[in-house]
This record gives sequence, structure tokens and C-alpha cells, in this order.
Amino acid sequence: DIGGPHSYRIVFMDGRPHPKYVEPSYFGHSIGRWEGDTLVVDTVGFNEQFWIDREGSPHTEKLHFLEKFTRTDFNTLKYEVTIDDPGAYTRPWSTGFLLRWTPNLELFEYVCQDNNHAGELMIGNERSVNRNSEIVP
Repeated sequence: DIGGPHSYRIVFMDGRPHPKYVEPSYFGHSIGRWEGDTLVVDTVGFNEQFWIDREGSPHTEKLHFLEKFTRTDFNTLKYEVTIDDPGAYTRPWSTGFLLRWTPNLELFEYVCQDNNHAGELMIGNERSVNRNSEIVP
């Protein structure tokens, strides 16, 4: 029903471990593996500026994300996530949801993101954008 933002992340599936030091980033460093029919994605190295969810749940650079993607039937993908962040929570916690495929549904396209010249204004902490640079945030 929605197209979502035009973003992606790289999940290394070649058996490598996480590096000893990961430069913190919005998407972190992800490695994946198969456990039967479930894709398990293990991510560390997040910065403290990205949002875990739409409510703005707190987290620190100690955040460790463990996601599981399981196709339970032809039309359903089960998503589970465990959040482990000793800098923000007293113990790990988990949540999840089901993603259903609907045939012949046309996705809503986020066309405003294709030509977004002021991404930093979306979080509301800036009043204007310097557009002198050819590389626009």
C-alpha cells in the first residue's frame, strides 16, 4: 500500500563477521545468514541519529539489531526484531508484525523523495538550507 522512502542497506551474506570497529552510521553494518527458511540479519554500528521506529524510541551506539524474515505462506512474510541496547534498556526486547502481499495492488509512490533538496528540514531542527553547494543534502 505504500512505496516507502527510496533507501536500502547492504547485508553481507558471505559469512564474514562484523569488523572490530564499525564507523557509526544510519544503517549500521549488517551480516546475514539462513536458519532453515528464515533469513536472520544481525546489525551493529548504528549512530544515535536514526530512528528505530516512528515514535522515536531511544537508543545508543551500543544498539544491536537482530531481525528475522520468514515466509510463512505464499502471501505472508513474518518480520521479527530483537533490540539489545544496554545503553538505553535494562534488557533486550522484541517485537514484530506480518507483511501481507495483495495481488494487483498499486503502490503509493513517494515522488517527493526523488527531488528532496532539504532532508535535514524534515526533522525540524533547521530553519533554512544553504543551496550554494552542488551536492545538496
